[in-house]
Amino acid sequence: MKIALIQLPHFYGENSRPPANYPIGLGYISSVLSMNGIEHEGINLWEQEMTVDQAISAFDYSKYDVFGISAYSTQYKYLKEFSLRLKSRYPDIPIVCGGPGPTFSSKIILGKTSVDICVISEGEETFIDLLRNMDDLRCVAGISYKEKGEIICTPRRPYIKDLDSIPFPNRALFDFHATIKNKMAVFQQNGKERHITADIIAGRGCPYQCTFCSKTFSGIRLRSVGRIAEEAEKLKEEFGINHLQFNDELVLVNKKRTLDLCARLKDLQLEWMCQGRIDQVDGEILRVMKDSGCVAVGYGVESVSQSILDAMKKKIKAENIIPVIKLTREIGINPIIQYMYGYPGETDETIERTFQFFKELDIPFIGQTTTPIPGSKLYEDCVAGGIIKDEETYLLNLDSGYNLAAGSINLTNFTDRELAQKQRKLQIRITHQYLKKRPLQYASFVSGILARKANRFIKKAFAS
Repeated sequence: MKIALIQLPHFYGENSRPPANYPIGLGYISSVLSMNGIEHEGINLWEQEMTVDQAISAFDYSKYDVFGISAYSTQYKYLKEFSLRLKSRYPDIPIVCGGPGPTFSSKIILGKTSVDICVISEGEETFIDLLRNMDDLRCVAGISYKEKGEIICTPRRPYIKDLDSIPFPNRALFDFHATIKNKMAVFQQNGKERHITADIIAGRGCPYQCTFCSKTFSGIRLRSVGRIAEEAEKLKEEFGINHLQFNDELVLVNKKRTLDLCARLKDLQLEWMCQGRIDQVDGEILRVMKDSGCVAVGYGVESVSQSILDAMKKKIKAENIIPVIKLTREIGINPIIQYMYGYPGETDETIERTFQFFKELDIPFIGQTTTPIPGSKLYEDCVAGGIIKDEETYLLNLDSGYNLAAGSINLTNFTDRELAQKQRKLQIRITHQYLKKRPLQYASFVSGILARKANRFIKKAFAS
């Protein structure tokens, strides 16, 4: 038996997004396949940013016995076309899909695409079990599949309790350095030397229940700090990395663990970044993080209005947000702010608070939308309330970086036109406030706008 592990690309409409990380999900699957003596190869369509036409013609798929595809909800459009083309050429080769996409939308994927089997949630144990029982799928826990036009869902598989028992992801499945060469820029403090970055996870899941968040795993399970450090050291030795990017939904779970993790990372002399929470850091933690090599921490601020934070079930106090961000900056760690616009309860007053927040912290405008994602409470509410009328149509629009889907969903009491106009006005105010302190950037920004307007005028004149 020979398996193809296929990493799909990410597209924003017609434009692809360059690789932003090494596909460690398939790396984990590769490691357990090797551990069980199952032959396999990796096909990384993301590294080369291939269209479906290119992907189908670039490889000889006939040599495989099973296609294993990893997919997010935002890759549904690509998955649908790619699986259809694969099945039309190789009708007897089963297509198995795993990842967040099939975990939350298996019935749509099985009903509307040419995928034969969906792996639900964790795949390390399920995929091996599946490959051993392809002739008796009903005995495999944790899957959904098509049988004579009917969709069968088997019982959920229990989570792997001991994450340390899982082998490190195989980063030789795909060309490591080729995959990360276009990684979204992470620079050292001198602004010149580029990091060689490896993605890593410290655990699976998150203990919080934010309504907008789509969590692949419920609850939280943690890897031991020693096991994390062992993997990081191996990455440093084998690939020459000097930077770690934690891909967890939340790394800073509690003070003791954070301090223990920092102590081990300091010994490795690696810079690193992670996702945190406003209520899980203080001066001591941030200083230890800085001393251990932390250069950036992501804060899911989402809103500075307490009413919206409460509706999101964020469980943070709005009054603590700005002080923690300022403290993070003072200590020398870059706070990466995530923020949302158009969440239920958005009003003129909450929009004004957003502007004041950006003004006080001197932050440029960042893309702000509220996009219901499959697996989130917000998405379930939108489906139940008829706001999302056709789930497949909605998923087909998610391929463009959430923008198309977000543009069609209005969760506020504003009209669609008002919601768009108010966001545009907010963007202009924030941009003006930020750039007026930076005249050279402001001049470049204005000249760019004028050049685009001139080009549109010229094109229109010649067209007429």
